[in-house]
Amino acid sequence: MIKINLSEKGLRKLYEDEKLSSRQIAKKFGCGKTTILELMKKYGILARDKKETGKMIVHPIKYKISKDELVDSYIKKQLSMGQIAKSYGTTSSVVYTKLRKHGIPSRTFEEGNKLAVPRRSNSIAKSIVKYKKISFSGSDLEKSYLIGFRLGDLNVRKNKYGETLFVSCKSTRNEQIELIKNLFEKYGPVKVSNPYRDGGRQITCSLDLSFSFLLKKEDVIEDWILNIKENFISFLAGYIDAEGHFGLDRDFGEFAVGSYDENIIKSTHKKLLELGIEGRLPRIGQIKGYTDKRGVRCNKDLWTFKITRKEELFKFITLIENNIKHPKRYKDMLDVKTNLLTRGIELSVERKI
Repeated sequence: MIKINLSEKGLRKLYEDEKLSSRQIAKKFGCGKTTILELMKKYGILARDKKETGKMIVHPIKYKISKDELVDSYIKKQLSMGQIAKSYGTTSSVVYTKLRKHGIPSRTFEEGNKLAVPRRSNSIAKSIVKYKKISFSGSDLEKSYLIGFRLGDLNVRKNKYGETLFVSCKSTRNEQIELIKNLFEKYGPVKVSNPYRDGGRQITCSLDLSFSFLLKKEDVIEDWILNIKENFISFLAGYIDAEGHFGLDRDFGEFAVGSYDENIIKSTHKKLLELGIEGRLPRIGQIKGYTDKRGVRCNKDLWTFKITRKEELFKFITLIENNIKHPKRYKDMLDVKTNLLTRGIELSVERKI
């Protein structure tokens, strides 16, 4: 035992009067706890038992949690005992004791688990970020195009507690797969499956939540798109790249778009009229329940809209051509434009202007 200069009177004063522990006293004299305990035994100083020691432990914060604070945290804000304890610098058992003291019933296991799952799932989702993603550019023109394309041809989903948006599409067309890849690969990882039996492939793009505007799929063109010409043209180009068609019928060029989106088709027709482009009135091309020769069944009425008159078609192509991104759609559009020029459309339009 290390010898220290500490009398019985001095030790009693520190241990019994000042209520210091043997460890605290040992620290003062630069020795071990055992040295102090041996001195206490030598001087006949009885060590405190656990119960007496427990009473001496001061918890300045735990006794300051009022009933109102507990009601606010536990009932209104629905925090867990652990979360409340952490905010007060104490333990869950202290919070539990205070709840009982104030007559606040604790949650059942089922209630607690129901609140805990979202918290844990969100924490896990935030911690598991496997691939780096870049937030959306914020451009209204790009946003308009993507919304149009999404409404026509993309599936978009988000797991309930996830931090990732999944944009996917299955197609047998390589140019469609490449277009989707080009649209999103700068923002996040893109995966393309091996071909299925029908030759189709699945493409899935992982994006961050700045692309949440793609989650909504409604039969409507939003006002901020419809009321601004540039946004509308960009939106329509996206919709055409997904659902539209340029082609020659008996050596006459035409444009057609068909989908279940009655309101979008009718709004497009109306907006183009405002822009000085007249097409045929929208109509039902196939009724609900119709099954084609491939066995594909219409779940709703299929609405179609066409532009066939050469002057109107030329004006339409002039309006939209710089925004079309789909390689085949663009090529078909140029073929129709060539057809119109061959038929003398350029002079006809110039005379009207």
